[in-house]
Amino acid sequence: MSREISKNKIYTVFRNNMEYFLIYCLFGWIYESIWCDVIYHRRGFINRGFMFGPWLPIYGIGFFIILGIFTLLKIKKKIPVFIAGTVIATLAELIASYILDHTVGHKMWDYTGYFMNFEGRIALVPSLMFGLLIFAAFCLIQPALIRFQKKYDRSVIHNIIFIIVAAVFLIDLVSRIFLGSHI
Repeated sequence: MSREISKNKIYTVFRNNMEYFLIYCLFGWIYESIWCDVIYHRRGFINRGFMFGPWLPIYGIGFFIILGIFTLLKIKKKIPVFIAGTVIATLAELIASYILDHTVGHKMWDYTGYFMNFEGRIALVPSLMFGLLIFAAFCLIQPALIRFQKKYDRSVIHNIIFIIVAAVFLIDLVSRIFLGSHI
């Protein structure tokens, strides 16, 4: 009996964390698609991700990295979440820009025309937007997700939908590994 409880707990922890990952991948894709393509470039819709589906894994990974940093620094209050989130995201974007320039061979984004930009790699408005996204994730979305998961923890429909979405994500990821990115 305790072995069954242990397996259920492991599954629940895995499912909950995978749901966070997938949801933040989706929100990141929505943000990138709207912010970068529709609002600023006026080119219409372009899939900003490297995968077929509507997800950007860097946003899911970023959520867990920032969650770890916030946990270590014991950041829980709203204003520190916004400030620390803005600083962390800006530093991550700056570092990522150098790494991507070196590995990919060209710029993946360019903020040259933006106010208070540094080498087109970072700028004030995108940094503030990332701070707002992190604030929304940690102060609004995450508490709602936790409440949802607690309420529907044993729901068969919840678990079936999770398994289907996770399987589609994994198929998409594996297919992109073998087919290559469209970027």
